[in-house]
Amino acid sequence: MSKIIGLIGMLAPLAALAVLIVHRRRAPLPAAIGMTGALLASLGTVAEFLSARVVWLGGEGMHGVLERLEGWGLIRFGLVAGGLLLLLIAACLGPGRAVPRFPLALAGAIAATLGIAMRLMPVDLDDLDGAMRFFATMALETAQFGLLGAGTLLVAIAVVSGRDDAPDPLNGVVRIARRAYAELQRQRTAQRPGQQDDARR
Repeated sequence: MSKIIGLIGMLAPLAALAVLIVHRRRAPLPAAIGMTGALLASLGTVAEFLSARVVWLGGEGMHGVLERLEGWGLIRFGLVAGGLLLLLIAACLGPGRAVPRFPLALAGAIAATLGIAMRLMPVDLDDLDGAMRFFATMALETAQFGLLGAGTLLVAIAVVSGRDDAPDPLNGVVRIARRAYAELQRQRTAQRPGQQDDARR
């Protein structure tokens, strides 16, 4: 489950950018602003990709790794939060039906607010040893960016929803998400027999 949440946080800004590019003609100006926000949030995904590789570089042992992990997390948080703000502005601009645009934007804002609250909420992990503190920090980062990612995607869908009489983008996104989840489950099921054979050996 944690891997799925992590994937949502990592891929949601890219999915948001794709949704806005595909549906940009529905609302050109809001979509352009939204694409800028989604691109900014996507840079947070790049920061996540880099952080997983560079936090182990350098000295100071586990203490140094944790400091670098928290530093990269702050960079990613700033990028995603800034992109989300632009997306919210884009969702409120221009004409269109209030439903489903504003309910989607509100749901995205709530999810993102919870993610932001996790960043601002003080969590004392100093009593944990190095390894446990590392895994606890990673779990909090995963949950936080999962919420931010879900919020980013919902607000991006809101930007181009209710703008015309065509079917709303949410339906297509839900279909794609279901297919991706089914494929992920299929791959996990296919891997289990091989893992069981390795365990028996």
